[in-house]
Amino acid sequence: MLFSDYIYVDEYCFNKFDEIKENIEKRKKIIVDSFFVIMLNEYNSQLEFTEWMFLLQRHYKENPPLIVGLAKDYDSAEELTCHMIENCLIKVKNLDYIEYLASLPKLKEDETLPKLLKISGGKMYA
Repeated sequence: MLFSDYIYVDEYCFNKFDEIKENIEKRKKIIVDSFFVIMLNEYNSQLEFTEWMFLLQRHYKENPPLIVGLAKDYDSAEELTCHMIENCLIKVKNLDYIEYLASLPKLKEDETLPKLLKISGGKMYA
């Protein structure tokens, strides 16, 4: 799976990020907790979210999506997606999320990837 340099996460996924990322990359079913993955549809530059088990399908093994967010449940995924859309509109004045990602500051070589953007109470923390 491909992870964006900047990942939006809720409180739950922020605390378990390393475990979640490792299991998604290895395509393991070890994670017993349900959570949602927010991904970027590269064909129309729109955000979509689905339960993480959906990514175990063969299609996603051959065509890995760009993961831009992780959330514990449907409501959190919806809230994160709204924050992402709002930030995109503020930054690039349209809904082109690919352009928004390109407009974010480039990470330095010595910085660890990805940079987590934790949403809590409507505020974004880096």
